[in-house]
Amino acid sequence: MGFGADSVALEPGLRRLVGAADQLVAVTRAVLDEGPGRGTPVLSVRNPGGISFDLLLDRAMDIGWADAAGLPLAWRSPRGTVSSDRYEPQGAGWVRTFGGGLLSTCGLASTGAPADVDGVHHPLHGRIGHTPAENVRWALIEEDGALAVEIVGDVVEAALGQPTLVLRRRVVAGTAQAWVRVEDTVRNAGWGRAGHMFRHHLNLGAPVVVPGTVVTATADVVGERDLSGPSGVSLPWVLDVADSPSPEVVAYCRPRPGPGVLVEVRAPEGPWVSIEQDAATWNQTVLWRDATPGVNVLGVEPSTSRDSGRAQAERDGEVIWLEPGEERTYRTVVRAGR
Repeated sequence: MGFGADSVALEPGLRRLVGAADQLVAVTRAVLDEGPGRGTPVLSVRNPGGISFDLLLDRAMDIGWADAAGLPLAWRSPRGTVSSDRYEPQGAGWVRTFGGGLLSTCGLASTGAPADVDGVHHPLHGRIGHTPAENVRWALIEEDGALAVEIVGDVVEAALGQPTLVLRRRVVAGTAQAWVRVEDTVRNAGWGRAGHMFRHHLNLGAPVVVPGTVVTATADVVGERDLSGPSGVSLPWVLDVADSPSPEVVAYCRPRPGPGVLVEVRAPEGPWVSIEQDAATWNQTVLWRDATPGVNVLGVEPSTSRDSGRAQAERDGEVIWLEPGEERTYRTVVRAGR
């Protein structure tokens, strides 16, 4: 499918050289037809001058496979893409359908460990990442003098007798440089106060994450999930791959003063990815590392809370309470190169 009537027109000098805009960049809607991903609706964005990616429409418009001019960016789990119909919402069932990909969304009412609060079960990392998007549309826009692909859609988390939280997602990808920006606005569409937690779970792998890759950030490590004392992680953080199964490491980072956090991940041979997060709403960065051979993943996770789950987050004051009609906007930008 091509771009709609809302798209900007190509400038005349370029328009005279092509049959259609999707000769240069294309968005194709498809449905997967094999294995546990069968039935998954996907928007495939082919973007040779920027970042190409698959947008998973039944998974909150999360980003699956992604590459920048042939540089693979996204880590993939052994399970791969799984249809949201196969989601197991109890406890830690989230991991059974976690395919990795460049972006997995966590929230909207909870992130982190599973928990039960006032008779409501909040599963691992919440439910929104297995909720299909609605009202999805795409167009070509102009940004900073260049063309970009814009994809917009809504994702609703609701249940009878429980809060209604609406995620408006806008994904913008440049066509002249390798960047993609995710802008999320979460609104309390109900009539009562609603608890809210949120996270962008960005998953990086080889060839960006290899032995000797260096992680830097404009943030400071302030703790580690599975340690009661000081964290063993410090920045810059030089990564290695273990020779045998290795326990995962989860480090909590506090942004330094400024408008946002910049995390850079650079491999020894040159490939790099940077992740920018706004600090106004993302108040911390979580770094997740599993160095087990055959896994080798680094998670960079702009977040509103730590990993302890909804119940502990309420006790720690990490739950955001939205009044009826109130909304918050989150912004994450991924850039890549070599």
